[in-house]
Amino acid sequence: MKYIDSIKGGVISLFFFSPLVIYVKGIGPTPIVETMLTVSTFLFAILAGFYISRLNSRYSEIRELISNEDAYFFTLFKTAKVYGEKFTNKIIDVIDKYYIVSFENKLDNYYKSTAPYLENIYAVLYEIKEKSDESTYAGMLSILLSIETVRNKNSVIAKEKITKSQWLVLIGLTIIILLCLFYVNTNQIFFQALVIIISAVLILILLTIRDLQNLRLGGKIIPVLESGQEVLESMGKLRYYNQQLIKSGVMEIPGNVKKYRLGIHNPGENIKIKIVTK
Repeated sequence: MKYIDSIKGGVISLFFFSPLVIYVKGIGPTPIVETMLTVSTFLFAILAGFYISRLNSRYSEIRELISNEDAYFFTLFKTAKVYGEKFTNKIIDVIDKYYIVSFENKLDNYYKSTAPYLENIYAVLYEIKEKSDESTYAGMLSILLSIETVRNKNSVIAKEKITKSQWLVLIGLTIIILLCLFYVNTNQIFFQALVIIISAVLILILLTIRDLQNLRLGGKIIPVLESGQEVLESMGKLRYYNQQLIKSGVMEIPGNVKKYRLGIHNPGENIKIKIVTK
């Protein structure tokens, strides 16, 4: 199913509320309804503002942590060259598998799913019997420690979401506001237009909160994942995309990418990859 982001959802709601406003005749303003509208709007503004602020900070922090993780992996790859081409190729292979699995898993699950591949990187390092350069070896272990720290932070932050009860409160307030707006509708064209716009904005706000929670602001998965693709390219590997995630709108292939690897399996299943050339 194609993911509907906040902008598309807001536009769709315009077409939904437009005929509804025409066919549902309002009673007109009354003191009780106006009071309910004022109170519910005030509460909605406070709660929605708080959640958007909180989720936006979470979004920015996760984006920064992912960038840091990519930078650490790039540094690990460059440092591995000290031990020769054979060792570097081993590091590249395990980092490549790490990224493939991480791209296919949601951020709140990627820590567990990628843990075995990080262990494989440690295993490759342990294979070095003669540590001719102790400082370089210690530096690579330090980089892995930094990666693990970033992964832990990302895993914890990604699991911070709005609870079902909080969603119920937001949706409940939205319904109350919509009912009050339709009730006080004077059936004049100007007022009807305002009701349509305000109703669509309410839906837009709810969907924006959902997008921020799902790390899909603008519909696409957090944009900084592109830096991971650049790390693959820097190591001499083709970019990787999964056809199922492309169809669902999670991944998007940039127009300038002419050759890439395409996963033809469902995320989480045995990896099957083909090379695609435009």
